[in-house]
Amino acid sequence: MNQILRLCGGFLALIVGVVITIPLPEFGVPLVLLGTRLLGDKYKWARIVNQRVDVGWARAKAWLKKTFRR
Repeated sequence: MNQILRLCGGFLALIVGVVITIPLPEFGVPLVLLGTRLLGDKYKWARIVNQRVDVGWARAKAWLKKTFRR
C-alpha cells in the first residue's frame, strides 16, 4: 500500500511539476524533483536524475562558497 502511494504521488508530482514549470518554474521545478525522489526507489531513470541533480547542486554550492567567501 505504501509503495502504491509513493508511485502515485511521485507520478502526480512529476506530471503537475512539468505542467507548472512552464508558467511558474519556481513551483514546478521543486515538484519535479520531489516526484523523481519518490520514484527513485522503483525506477533507475529517476535515480539517475537525482544523482545528476545532487552533483550539480554540490558543484553550485562549492562555486558559491569559493566566490563569496567571507
